[in-house]
Amino acid sequence: MRSSSLPSLVGTATGLLVVAVTAVACGSSAPNHARADAGSSTPKVYFAQYGADTHAYRPSRLNPSVDGSLYVSGMRWRVWNDREAVGAGVAHVNDCDPDCADGHYATHPVTVRLAGPRELCGSRFFTSISVEGPGYHTFAHRPGVGCG
Repeated sequence: MRSSSLPSLVGTATGLLVVAVTAVACGSSAPNHARADAGSSTPKVYFAQYGADTHAYRPSRLNPSVDGSLYVSGMRWRVWNDREAVGAGVAHVNDCDPDCADGHYATHPVTVRLAGPRELCGSRFFTSISVEGPGYHTFAHRPGVGCG
């Protein structure tokens, strides 16, 4: 019998976050984003959305899980620089009960922290994410990926 307790939700979302963070796209057809912005000496640092071949700069919606079982909407970034990003939003977490396709979403106000910027395949990406709030938290970190 499957339990829909918070620990199983945290474990599921954490596993999905690890997949998303490690799936940074290296073969993207997007231009090389490691260049500094005009008038700035620091390069942009991106967040890998959905994993493969997608990334975003200061997104209003984060999609850290590749299957959609966790997303964060309404992001308002207080900090976004070449070392970290910190903001607040609403986490939508699928309970996957009885399965993820038929599950229901619970919402939680959360603080999101992105860190560990690293050059990966010609662009800079945050390599860790923490999503924390009353009743919910998860964390994922992956220091690198292989470029295809």
